[in-house]
Amino acid sequence: MKQRTAILFFCIVILGQIGCSSVMVTNWAPDESNFKSRPVRVLLGYASDEEIFKSSGEIIVKDANDLTIKKAYDFLSLNPTAIKAPISIQSNSEWVDYKGVSYRGSIFLKPIDGKVLIINIVPVELYLLSVVPSEVSASWPKEALKAQAICARTYVVKEMLNRKKQEYDVDTSTNTQVYKGKNKEHKNTTEAVFETEGLILIHKGQPIQSFFHSNAGGYTEDPANVWGNSVEYLKPVPSEYDKDGDQYSWEEKWKTDYVNNSLRDLGVGDIQDIIVANRFPTSRVNELEIIGTSGTKRIKATEFRKKIGATKLKSTRFGIRKEESGDFFVKGLGSGHGVGMSQWGSFAMAKSQFNHKEILQHYFKGIEFARIVAR
Repeated sequence: MKQRTAILFFCIVILGQIGCSSVMVTNWAPDESNFKSRPVRVLLGYASDEEIFKSSGEIIVKDANDLTIKKAYDFLSLNPTAIKAPISIQSNSEWVDYKGVSYRGSIFLKPIDGKVLIINIVPVELYLLSVVPSEVSASWPKEALKAQAICARTYVVKEMLNRKKQEYDVDTSTNTQVYKGKNKEHKNTTEAVFETEGLILIHKGQPIQSFFHSNAGGYTEDPANVWGNSVEYLKPVPSEYDKDGDQYSWEEKWKTDYVNNSLRDLGVGDIQDIIVANRFPTSRVNELEIIGTSGTKRIKATEFRKKIGATKLKSTRFGIRKEESGDFFVKGLGSGHGVGMSQWGSFAMAKSQFNHKEILQHYFKGIEFARIVAR
């Protein structure tokens, strides 16, 4: 009896340390038997007629059959536009430098359709060592960094599954995830990646589209209002913690010439006024009416933002008016498309003692935590 009591007490202590907010972690085995070891393919850009690669050791150039065709030390210059078949550039050090940025893994050059793609081939976990501090500040609370690491890992895994037949999985920009190479790595974010190694978010047995953005401005958005399709686990949710982060509230003033040039292809002449026609329930703008000297046109706010520029119109949660000067005054909330996890919301939640699992469960509904395992 004493032994049973001791065991029970031990279990209660362990549960207390784990906390009531802990969740079960299942395993996720992809259909491909070698997926767990497959590296991510990151498009760095398109080659010019002279490209320079550097490293702290020996640089090895190999052909498509993995045969060494050239060696150099510290410095390699070549004309990629002259190659007729793919080549890879590797180093016996841990990185290869391209255009002042050090990249882990190898560099792959592939000619296709008259261009030569420059692609970084790098293991997923090493790729994340750069992505997390490229997306958020390494000074953020550990739980926010873990939430970002899991989001970023899930995102790239989903892209790798979706783009198997394409030439690359992701690029280095906000079109996918920001990636600035080894130079950007930081011990804080490296710890967050290692402590969540292999952990992703799944829904109905498959990795989710783990979208994230800078600041939701108080409420996240339905993807149907941005890209046209609803997603079960991406429902709009309140994000009141956003107000403690950057980009929550902003103002802009647009010069008439800038607006005219940005909207020239609408064919309505010089812009006389811009009016919000209607909004979604999340208060983001759905459509705008563009009134010009040659006509009037209605346009989706997402398309309007592309034309004006995401740095000028940080989100579609905004109001606009024309000033007496002819300029346009714009005031808004949030930054980014608003779908999925608000990064600044996660920052403030972590500051308020929410852990990474609670943060992710707030922004993604009905999801499970899973660790990638080999089939």
